[in-house]
Amino acid sequence: MIQILLPLLFILSTVFAFDINSKTNVAVYWGQNSAGSQKSLASYCQNTEADIFLLSFMNSFPAIGLNFADACTTTFPDGLLQCSQIAEDIKTCQSLGKKVLLSMGGASGAYGFADDAQAEAFATTLWNTFGEGSDISVERPFGQSIVDGFDFDIENNNGKGYAALVSKLRQLFSNGSKQYYISAAPQCPYPDASVGDLLANADVDFAFIQFYNNYCNVEAQFNWDDWKNFAINTSPNKNIKLYLGLPGAPSAAGSGYISNLDNLSKVIKEISSLANFGGISLWDASQATSNVIDGADYLSQMKNILKSAAGSTETPTTSSSYSMPSNLITNTGEQSSSVLVSSVERTTTTLEPTSIISSSSFSDSAPTPTNSHITTTLQPNTNTPPAAAQDSSANVQVSVTPSTTTTTPDSPSNHLNDVSPTPSTPAPSSPANPSPDTPAHTIAKQLNAQYAAGQFNGKSSCQDGELSCSADGKFAMCAHGSWVEMACAAGTTCYAYDSGNSVFTQCNYVDLKASFV
Repeated sequence: MIQILLPLLFILSTVFAFDINSKTNVAVYWGQNSAGSQKSLASYCQNTEADIFLLSFMNSFPAIGLNFADACTTTFPDGLLQCSQIAEDIKTCQSLGKKVLLSMGGASGAYGFADDAQAEAFATTLWNTFGEGSDISVERPFGQSIVDGFDFDIENNNGKGYAALVSKLRQLFSNGSKQYYISAAPQCPYPDASVGDLLANADVDFAFIQFYNNYCNVEAQFNWDDWKNFAINTSPNKNIKLYLGLPGAPSAAGSGYISNLDNLSKVIKEISSLANFGGISLWDASQATSNVIDGADYLSQMKNILKSAAGSTETPTTSSSYSMPSNLITNTGEQSSSVLVSSVERTTTTLEPTSIISSSSFSDSAPTPTNSHITTTLQPNTNTPPAAAQDSSANVQVSVTPSTTTTTPDSPSNHLNDVSPTPSTPAPSSPANPSPDTPAHTIAKQLNAQYAAGQFNGKSSCQDGELSCSADGKFAMCAHGSWVEMACAAGTTCYAYDSGNSVFTQCNYVDLKASFV
């Protein structure tokens, strides 16, 4: 019996082994319950299509704060999350050959370093808290489970200290018992304002490049060559693997979702010829597995496309139709723009999407973005444990005046649903029935009046990454200090609407706009 089992175990370990040099890897973010239907980490790891899981997020550091929506609500006495189920799930995932990285940053949170010395010191904290560190006095949110590395999804335009942090982590990794990985999630404009220095000055294994919620995406101003040149000429790690970052569903991002899988297959076939190509990264697990196209979820479709490009005998099922389950809900949580009424100057470049998503294929039970979706989110303190936030009637702090609303962080996120304040509370079933007496509804109407007046963010200048609407209903994004306009898909227009305690700005159906003006 033992003689039989040993070869079998060897075969299984070989089958489940992670291959960093494969061009068919799929990385998936998990933790923020973006679709409102998030399952346990282990359940997604049972899926053979995903290879890397990114736990999102550690949204506060160097004083550590974690947020995994409703997947973890138990805390240590000091408020730090104590995630015993996630800890067990990490072990399950690793036993199946998956790599599990802890993602740091996100759109919402208080994080960053004053200098390199503080960042280097924090490397030891990470090692003791989530790695193989020996300090037994440290609280470990994942118990004895050990992550496979760290992902830097930094989105506050402050890149100070991260290269020094990674260099110190590499020293600590050398004393570990296994291979560890470092990844970064830059936005597609090159160089990235937040992790550009990290990528240029540290040994990074993966770059999960976010080709969504930006003027550069697969279907418009696709700047893959910029990142190709980075990998070849700039990255200290000449073997860095570049991943094409995509939304897992239309409701996962404001722009950049690719419904035409034939077109995507052609793009993947072309860019995968690069030795540094690693695969596709998706935001996020709940979205990518809820989005079913021709009988297969989006995650499976991505894996099939990668295998096909790599010469597999499998052929991806391609279609531009989209079928969303009726219970799919866009969770709230993204921050992006402030409201300050004044004039704004701009230059305009119109970017027409090359594909249009049919509105008839969407569920009527939730507001579903067609082209562009970003939010003005009214957040509580991000260090509040999810369970406490959910039960609090004051979980969203709103200040409404004729000219101002709650301000936002330094940089908007490319993830639409990072760090939700009420992770297990779904949004209202339809944006067509707003609550006229709520502060959020008042803000939505103020925003739409501002957009109609051609005032965009209401300021005389814009910060790269800010999003808004133009007076004629186009989605607008600030790039290099100027507004870039993108036409919404047929039957939709850009406007603000409220859903629960949040206000969203996106391309949405024309016939729903009247309720918010």
